[in-house]
Amino acid sequence: MTFRLTKHHGLGNDFLVHLTDDALAAGDRDAWAERAVRWCQRHHGIGADGLLLGVHGTARADLVMTLINADGSIAEMSGNGIRCLAQAEAMRRNQERGTLAVETDGGLRTVEWAATATSARHQGTIDASVDMGPAATGPEADRPAEPVAGERKRATFDLGNPHLVVLVDDPAAIDLAAAGAEQEAAFDAGMNVHFVAPTPGEIDAMTMRVWERGAGVTEACGTGATAAARAAHDWGLVGDRVTVHMPGGDVQVAVGDPMVLRGPSVFIAGIVVTS
Repeated sequence: MTFRLTKHHGLGNDFLVHLTDDALAAGDRDAWAERAVRWCQRHHGIGADGLLLGVHGTARADLVMTLINADGSIAEMSGNGIRCLAQAEAMRRNQERGTLAVETDGGLRTVEWAATATSARHQGTIDASVDMGPAATGPEADRPAEPVAGERKRATFDLGNPHLVVLVDDPAAIDLAAAGAEQEAAFDAGMNVHFVAPTPGEIDAMTMRVWERGAGVTEACGTGATAAARAAHDWGLVGDRVTVHMPGGDVQVAVGDPMVLRGPSVFIAGIVVTS
């Protein structure tokens, strides 16, 4: 079989995207999980944090999104991934701006996008705003986890997928792989884990490092940035317009109901896979 993919990244959080009209084939999640593991492998595959399937044409959405992590597990939602999916659809439509209703495993989301730049390195960049829905209270831990160095507060949120936000003195001082895995292990269903602190010298800004369920250490996490902004707002550290700095770059979050996430997606390449 031959598959046409595009590769995109949202602040270094990279995804392979496959758009299709074949809902039946896209529904075979076991087969797609196996492909995701092979294709997302960084040294023997194409390399990505996850694989996004976008199925066209349902009664209430322009696309139905399925996100499969690099380890083959399913993620309900991704704030960076949904922007990448929107860019792939914008390219298919040859549109510089537009709005998409996207059905995800975490609920219906709306994405508004506009093209922002082209360069010799990338075909183009879009800026996209995503209605992320409410930031509901997340699951409780199934067992205690050891506090991390410099920990001051923690909170969990549900944005269609689960998040633990840990306020620390300095996110850069955290052993991210070790601490992220340890904190996630306290949750039987897994957990996205984010270590955050106010950004020195900036108002309404937080610095965050990311451990993602199913992917490990990543450059950025859109739903995680949304959860971090909600937590920081609840803790009285920021107002209702928050910049979240991550290793891969920055996003802006409007705190409210719904939460709104704004950030870029960059096209990397078109890919044809025979598998």
